[in-house]
Amino acid sequence: MTTLSINENSAELVDLLASTNTSDSLTTVKTIHVSELTSLPAFAYEKIRNIVDYKEENLLRKNAISRLLKRKFILPQFNQPSAAVAQAIIRELILSRYLANDSVPESVIAQLSVVLDKYFALFDAIRHRGCEIPRWREQILGLAAVECDSYIVSTQERHAYTAFATKLIRPSLDLTLLDQSADRQNIQITLTIERVLNRADRDILNYYLLRHYYPDWFQLEGQAAGTYLAPLVTKLLQEFSAISSDPLGKRLLTIIKRLLVPVMIFRQACRSYPGRVNDLLRNFQTLEQQIRTTYRAYWRDTRRRIRRKGFHAMAYIFITKILLAILLELPYEKFVVGHISYLPLGINLLFPPLLMMVITLLIKSPGAQNEERIVQGVKEMITDTEADFFATHQLTAKTTKFWAKLFYGLLYILTMTASFSALVFLLWRLGFNTLSGALFIFFVSLVSFFGISLRQQARQLKVVSRRETITTFLLDFFAVPIVALGKWLSNTFDRYNFLVFVMDFLFEVPFKTILKIIEDWFHFLKEKKEEMM
Repeated sequence: MTTLSINENSAELVDLLASTNTSDSLTTVKTIHVSELTSLPAFAYEKIRNIVDYKEENLLRKNAISRLLKRKFILPQFNQPSAAVAQAIIRELILSRYLANDSVPESVIAQLSVVLDKYFALFDAIRHRGCEIPRWREQILGLAAVECDSYIVSTQERHAYTAFATKLIRPSLDLTLLDQSADRQNIQITLTIERVLNRADRDILNYYLLRHYYPDWFQLEGQAAGTYLAPLVTKLLQEFSAISSDPLGKRLLTIIKRLLVPVMIFRQACRSYPGRVNDLLRNFQTLEQQIRTTYRAYWRDTRRRIRRKGFHAMAYIFITKILLAILLELPYEKFVVGHISYLPLGINLLFPPLLMMVITLLIKSPGAQNEERIVQGVKEMITDTEADFFATHQLTAKTTKFWAKLFYGLLYILTMTASFSALVFLLWRLGFNTLSGALFIFFVSLVSFFGISLRQQARQLKVVSRRETITTFLLDFFAVPIVALGKWLSNTFDRYNFLVFVMDFLFEVPFKTILKIIEDWFHFLKEKKEEMM
């Protein structure tokens, strides 16, 4: 057996993980219980809604909290007591099976009440003062959802790995030639690590910035907290926007994504050894075997997750296309064009979901060489082995000249013109009219962007660079403008998703109200039954 001498950073991680595994038993603690009968329809609703508005699995619970808070803060019934809102949050999460039944202590309700009191006070203070930042309510509700979620489910393990990864990667990045402050650079590094390692969204990243810039917010309660932060909200939200749009973040993302792959596999391997991480790290043979096993299992899980996302996208696109064909294409062709063109209609109906299926099925495994590099990377990061995988990357300030920017801009416009001209010509030859052609471009662009996103997720385990060929160059040349349009449409459609609005406000509110009445009725019957015993 070969024994490893782990470095200081790894030893600190072992200590932090050991502290996260020491939790009090719930056997003697009163927990929150909901009826299994009402849980089934709530769970089914969440599954349907997540198909319509799919997000990463680790964000679903936080997003469910955000939707409930939106109803409580923005709709007229927002003046409910914070304890009632806190209890409603926990019960809805259990009903929807984001939390296990009888797993949450009742004491969490009091903790959430304190958090909600702060945000109730902050909302009132901002309404009184006014705020010129667009969509400020949405951003503040996002912060509230993240803070509530952190009280419900511990984030200690996540923070432990983020700190470990930050200490590991920071020495590999030479940013001395950039003109930003060290604090701004460190913020961008941490946010990028959170985005990649923990798949953090805007709300979680903004919450980190809130903790960084205004730690006093977390020490205050109620009205005092609202009075403290309300005058600073405009400045805070402007800082959120400036940091999220900082070009340094995009440049770091390309480098950090690769450097974090060994950390992601290592974290998954350690989860198979709860409470025995120290033993795993010190036995190199066992560690190497576990890393290889975890890597292969992680890839299989990634492939399953990608195919599931692809299936959801195919189903959503197909259903949406059928609805649009009935509501728009058929009436347009019958009453405006004068006849129905079945070939364009069939292509419009079948090609986008088939394209999604092909993109999903063609995703390939990273390969054996990739696995060897990851094993080497894990060994480097937990020992004092000379850096090879974590070699230094130097970033320099970009000094692209005006004429170069103009040339590349014109070249990009030429590429867009060529791509869309070729596509429009092909559609014209196939007999597409203006509406059917526009819908085809709309859906193909969305599918292309979503397909590229899935392929990027498949490449999250790749640490060996792919070889560029003339084929990949030509595909990129013609596909990039279409993907760029798909990205713009996706962001716009995500913001103004009519189906999500219908489900959240016209269906979810009465549906969840009915479930609450049924749940309260079951609770009443149970109390009556106990009284008669």
